[in-house]
Amino acid sequence: DRQASERDAGGLWSGATRAVLFAAAASVGSGFAGRRRELLALRADIERAGLDTLAGRKAPRSRVLLIAGRPGSGRTALAEELVRRLADDYPDGVLRARLATSAGDPVPLERTARDLLAVLGVKVVAGADEDELCEALREALAGRRALLLFDDAVGAEQVDALLPDAPDSLVVAVSRGPLTGVPDVRPCTLGGLDVSAAIGLLAQYAGTTRITVDPTAAQSLVEECGGQPAALVLVGGWLAARSQT
Repeated sequence: DRQASERDAGGLWSGATRAVLFAAAASVGSGFAGRRRELLALRADIERAGLDTLAGRKAPRSRVLLIAGRPGSGRTALAEELVRRLADDYPDGVLRARLATSAGDPVPLERTARDLLAVLGVKVVAGADEDELCEALREALAGRRALLLFDDAVGAEQVDALLPDAPDSLVVAVSRGPLTGVPDVRPCTLGGLDVSAAIGLLAQYAGTTRITVDPTAAQSLVEECGGQPAALVLVGGWLAARSQT
């Protein structure tokens, strides 16, 4: 196999592979690691013609980019990095809402819409119901070029109800799985990080010295963690707390 062929007879990584691992460990950043391919794909999806455009119609609502993955896959970190890179393109600002509670239950739409309207400075009637609040939110966003991040969406109905009637705005939704029922949603499904990015993330928490001294062990840890960011952060923190281990 390819990985086995990259090792010499003594079980160490080849010079080329060691160089990659060393470079990854040296590129310690501020927490976000890798996902270059996914970021490029998401950026491309913003410009890609939607179904309405292909049919000769003007898109009536905001485009939705979906970042799907299991908890621990770095889905929220990717969404936040994408929003950071796109923010300057949306002069009417960035709005954020988490659509699930810590227990995993859906946040009531009434609460989410009311919170977003408050951020926009829109006063609403105290007794307004869910439908009235969602309609008020759509009216407040109509004609704007805003960027909305809906994190931890439990289902398509949540996103669909909050989707602005503003084709120049963009919604980035984060969910465990697909949002079937949201028109023309563009999905990006996350797997594990590639080796270089995973080593870099591990180094951020375990320290670069441990990675460069024993790249074979670092590679094994990455494989054991399946390249999952949350697992790598936990392992890296555990190693940092046990510097003599």
